[in-house]
Amino acid sequence: MGTPLAPEGEGESESEVDLFQRVSQTFRQMAEIARNIDTHEEEKIFYSHLALHCMRFEVCIERARQVSSRFNGDVIDRALSCLYSLIPETGFYELAYHKLRLQDLNASWDKTRKQEHNAQVKFVTQWMKIGSPEDHLNRIDGGLEDCADVLERQQKQQQQQQQRRRQQQPENVLQKHSHGISSAGNYEPSYVVWKAAQALFEALQKCRGCSCSKQHEFGAKLELGTYRRPVKKADNKSSTTRSKASLVRCRDGDPTRILDFDMFLSMEHKWHEVRVQTVRERVVGFAMDAPPAVEAHKAKVVETLCKSIDSTKSTAWQRLVLKLKKGQLFNERVEKTNFWIDKSAEPISLLKCFEERCEFFTEKTKRILSLIIGYAVLHLNRTSWLQPGWGSANIKFFQTTTRKTPLRPFIQVDLPEAGATTDVEPGSDDKDAAYFEDLDAGHPCPALIALAVVLIEIYFAKPFTKLAQMSGIPLENSSGHITLVDVYQVFNGEDENEIEGWRSQIPEDSPLLKAIDSCLDTTKWEDEEGDPLDNATIKFRIYQDVIRPLELHLTSGFSSIPLDGVDDYARQLDFGQWGQVINDHESQTLTSSTLPQEQLMHQRSPSPAVILLDSGQLGVQLGSPALQKLLLHQISMVNSFASPSSSLMSLGSFSSCEPNYRASQFFDDEIGDGGYSNAKTRDYIKWRSEYENVYSKCIRAYLLDPPSRPVKIAILDTGIDRGHDAFEAREENIKAKLNFYNNSQRSITDLNGHGTFTASLILDYAPDAELYIAKIADKENTTPNAKIVVDALNHAIDKWNVDIISLSFGWPSTSFEGYEELEDAIDRAHGKKILIFAAASNSGGKLGRAYPASSSQVICVHSTDTLGTPSRFSPTAEPDNLNFATVGESIESAWPMLLCNDLESPQSCISSQKKGKYGGVVEEMRQART
Repeated sequence: MGTPLAPEGEGESESEVDLFQRVSQTFRQMAEIARNIDTHEEEKIFYSHLALHCMRFEVCIERARQVSSRFNGDVIDRALSCLYSLIPETGFYELAYHKLRLQDLNASWDKTRKQEHNAQVKFVTQWMKIGSPEDHLNRIDGGLEDCADVLERQQKQQQQQQQRRRQQQPENVLQKHSHGISSAGNYEPSYVVWKAAQALFEALQKCRGCSCSKQHEFGAKLELGTYRRPVKKADNKSSTTRSKASLVRCRDGDPTRILDFDMFLSMEHKWHEVRVQTVRERVVGFAMDAPPAVEAHKAKVVETLCKSIDSTKSTAWQRLVLKLKKGQLFNERVEKTNFWIDKSAEPISLLKCFEERCEFFTEKTKRILSLIIGYAVLHLNRTSWLQPGWGSANIKFFQTTTRKTPLRPFIQVDLPEAGATTDVEPGSDDKDAAYFEDLDAGHPCPALIALAVVLIEIYFAKPFTKLAQMSGIPLENSSGHITLVDVYQVFNGEDENEIEGWRSQIPEDSPLLKAIDSCLDTTKWEDEEGDPLDNATIKFRIYQDVIRPLELHLTSGFSSIPLDGVDDYARQLDFGQWGQVINDHESQTLTSSTLPQEQLMHQRSPSPAVILLDSGQLGVQLGSPALQKLLLHQISMVNSFASPSSSLMSLGSFSSCEPNYRASQFFDDEIGDGGYSNAKTRDYIKWRSEYENVYSKCIRAYLLDPPSRPVKIAILDTGIDRGHDAFEAREENIKAKLNFYNNSQRSITDLNGHGTFTASLILDYAPDAELYIAKIADKENTTPNAKIVVDALNHAIDKWNVDIISLSFGWPSTSFEGYEELEDAIDRAHGKKILIFAAASNSGGKLGRAYPASSSQVICVHSTDTLGTPSRFSPTAEPDNLNFATVGESIESAWPMLLCNDLESPQSCISSQKKGKYGGVVEEMRQART
């Protein structure tokens, strides 16, 4: 039988729910291996079902941990019994209690997973009943499915009940534990941060004055964060050792924790990194005696900020460490930093990203940023860090010397002298300020108005002023102050003028929408008599009604991101490269001496966004081979934007790397060669046959025939050949057609072939689909005027009410006339839950994804051959991004009769040599129909 599994003693203390979660994960992973072992077809289907059931169990447990809901113990017992029946009766040292045997299985599998694949296969073969009778497997399959259905149904009911009770229950509702479910994954955070933050601001004010001949101008940037981290025990090592430790956050009930604030102080507009450590006192609260080990040396009081800042100028890449104690700052030490900012580049504001770098935003970075800024309001509301009128213009991001922009937002404020007043001269804007304050007077917590605006801006990746302009709603103040009235009108719309609000573009069941509505609901932030809530109560409600929906908004889309470590997770993402993970090795080995120093460009960047180097700087050191490769990649991507005087023209030996890439095109012009291409076409026909067999067996049998509501697909292309046999027999599928290329013509004759090829292919894979043909281009293989595409998109959205839009063309970047209008149309389609598919491009690894495939609102489709190998003309897949791909080589489809060679018969007039990205598009369309 093999070596028995060794028991693990600590398993006896494991709760039943924790055991259920671990067992579900173990069996899911083992099932994924078992279904690939050479077994009968029925067993493979069973193990596929087993993996699905276990995944449903894991999702139920994770959601329950987030909302502290209860589990039905009997259902868990039944599910564990079903899973237990899949392992042999012998082994595990013959333990009598089946839950102990499951614990041992978990422990042994955890060790085996770290070994090579053959060892994992051997383990699965040994400890799962492969070859069990079919009726036995069917009983287990049905039992597990019933358990998953019951758990999901009960969980939904409990969540509805909790929502009804939430406003009536006391604060400790968040601390409940039920059937082993701990609230650690979604706890109410410490509210002590705001006290320390305000104490820090006041301490900085006290020591800004000095006796220097010229008064200094000081500013501060405080890093925003959730301050959620697992608790760590106090470290009694020396301060030198401790300074190298990672950031330690604070939680209530732990009186010796260190709370660190990472920030930058500016003096004469030069930024210097500072870390401020605060320690909670055991009795009095926050002004705190530090542990003896930390007080091994005598810390000096910070008398003036300028003197302390000057102490860091002698050596590069140093960080000043201060300590906050009893409202006073002390010089602790100077230590080496690991955050190498480019001091010659001005920090970029979030508002600037909306205006000029909207392509930075991905769904992941949007949700992370929304949560971090939401927590910032929770922690900093009613402190001097959130000053009146704050918004996206005050949130900044630093660029590093390695051209990275970590997702580390900072809030920027000025540091006036302690006790200073903001006197205004007669005739200034004080009356206007009072007027706008009156407009916000209906909201007890103005910071939440600003938060709602930022959340709306992040979701649409556009400034609020731009959203108002697109809606045709004038703002109360053109200078930038956004009032509560402005937000109501732009977000909710105006019935009187029949203006639709932007809230209609957000799904109704979105947790983000709940958070925004809570921010704007004034009744939530006042008591029964209409007075503002006290500070403790308002923070509790901010967490309940704003933060928790934002947490759910993040975890529902990216469940692998830990809430207790989201700050550290965000720091590892490059905001300027669509949230790609930053290479730590690169950031530690490159310094400013080997890199050019410059600011971010103040023009729209190509997509992917890159930064051009100044002429003359490419002649300096290029550093490591990895950096040279990076520079070459950037050069190839921006060649179409370089002017004759650009440094790209001075590369010399690099000039041969510049591709001869057309400004824009349809992606169908990869022509094959004779016998090789014919062989590839036969491979495609075989693949399509296999696909249809699987589809018929696993999907078609469960669909309505005909479908109750066929999917409606708009094809923006070169028209179609309606006289082709491929369409004559399926004329009823074509519901509408319009010529946007030439409004004076009703005909949509295809003189290029691309549109006929695409439409026929779609009907091959989605025979019940309804097609809406928009002719946007004619004979030449170039994309049309962007305005034509915008008009066709708007018509497909508003008049045809389609479900899917196909765009098999693209521009190499976002730098073209009409880009903003096209992006707005795509945003509208996305807001109405219309799927947009676009081809990645045909330029291989020389260039990145074309636009609109590079848009975060569009599903980009790459190409592979029939074996799943990336096509040579398909762009390189992007790390840490969604990369969809399917067969896109030598696809067989219809071709216009008038474009066929005279020697070809009409029946054989197909484009077997054409290569494109259509397979992935239509395959996703087919799935959408289900």
